[in-house]
Amino acid sequence: MNKPAKPKIISGVYCIKCKTLNKHYIGSSSNVMRRLNTHKLELSRGSHNNRALQNDYDKYGEKDFEFKIVMKDIEEDMLFAYEKCFMYIYDSVVLYKGYNQMFPTTNHSLFKEAYEDLKEKGMIK
Repeated sequence: MNKPAKPKIISGVYCIKCKTLNKHYIGSSSNVMRRLNTHKLELSRGSHNNRALQNDYDKYGEKDFEFKIVMKDIEEDMLFAYEKCFMYIYDSVVLYKGYNQMFPTTNHSLFKEAYEDLKEKGMIK
């Protein structure tokens, strides 16, 4: 009897969006689906460590939140660089626009490389 295939592990940058407020939380992970599922579980239990995100989730409900991958198959050493770029794109560290509390620390040359890549792909103007 054949075992079902294991789902492919996807690295990437993800976004959690409150549709009503148009606020974003940006994160990255070497296993992005597992990380998104952890966020969903913590939010549904009321135990998420980001209090602003948890409060809005409690107020507006699960259906008002969108969980999506914004970029996948990123090399692990580049994850924070791309995450930081998407934080800029979504203004997610600006209090009324997002839930991120700080930019991730990344090597400037890696950030520049990620930024230029996103610019070439038309994701940054």
